[in-house]
Amino acid sequence: MMKAARLLLSFWLFCLIVTGFIHGKAMAQDSTIPLTIGPVYPKNQNPQTKGYFDLSVHANTKQTLSVKITNNQDRPVKISIAPANAFTNPTGGMMYKQNLDSSDAVLLPDAIKMANYLKVEKSVTVPPSSSVVVPIQLTVPDTGGQNLLGGILFTIPGTQTQTKQQAGKGKANFVIKTETVFAVAVQLNLPNKTASHFVVGNAGFAPNKGTAYIEMANDSQKIQDGVTGTYTVSTNNGKKLFSGQFGPFNMAPKSKIRYPIQWQNKTLNHGNYLIHLNGKVGDTTLKATKKFTIGSNEVKQYAQKYNPPQAATGNKGQPMWVWIGVALLFVIIVVLVGMIVFLMGRAKRKS
Repeated sequence: MMKAARLLLSFWLFCLIVTGFIHGKAMAQDSTIPLTIGPVYPKNQNPQTKGYFDLSVHANTKQTLSVKITNNQDRPVKISIAPANAFTNPTGGMMYKQNLDSSDAVLLPDAIKMANYLKVEKSVTVPPSSSVVVPIQLTVPDTGGQNLLGGILFTIPGTQTQTKQQAGKGKANFVIKTETVFAVAVQLNLPNKTASHFVVGNAGFAPNKGTAYIEMANDSQKIQDGVTGTYTVSTNNGKKLFSGQFGPFNMAPKSKIRYPIQWQNKTLNHGNYLIHLNGKVGDTTLKATKKFTIGSNEVKQYAQKYNPPQAATGNKGQPMWVWIGVALLFVIIVVLVGMIVFLMGRAKRKS
């Protein structure tokens, strides 16, 4: 019996050692970052800000900024570079794109597009195990606003794989190219004070996304911080359906979003609904109620996507790796039990 216990303990120790070795090897491999990209901070950088440019500037001035790229790999890497405008993500926070074709996140017509005021090289090749410094030519536009916001996009190519997918009667070949985009934000702070102008727009329903939404706009030439609060969705006669929270998040200057609200009610019927907002925008109280309508066609579209007919799953509904794992576990248990029974029987015969 003691031999069996020692054997079982040795087996588990072996498994722990092997697992630790594999985990340690993976951690060691991940410890080397292939590329690092970061700003070289100028004298007018806010000393409390790290990771992006946060500069005190004046209108109608020019400045050369620098970004350092370090390649830790044993092969050269070609990186594409492009200036970008700052948008507000629909769920809050900043995102940087050259252009964005979406009704969920837009810039207002009078927005200053910083991509027009940032000049960069189109690409740079970084030799193996070395660094390069990329210059950025900044022109501060003539504005009476408080903040300007843009960014620089660094696109790093990845792997290229070929895959096949069923298409009609045969199979179609697709080439999938992966790439990584790294953004360095450029925030400009001017010696002006601009009043907040936060606007709550229309509400609506997006059946293809399964969400209601409400428009929020920062119609001021400054970064609007501290957008936070609660929402409640009710029927037109005031019956509460569900509620939730939003924020806190910041909004880019002169930007508008459709903030999505996941439909949480068990049913969806056509009719009129209300979205109630209560919260804060900076130090200002936010309180608004917006009406929206869900039509019968929207109900059908929602049902087709989110409530399709459920097929019987059975065993075939389980992923293959689940059954492989169960089979391996069963084999291990059978082997262990057999060894223990064998050793116990041999110990009895000797005694």
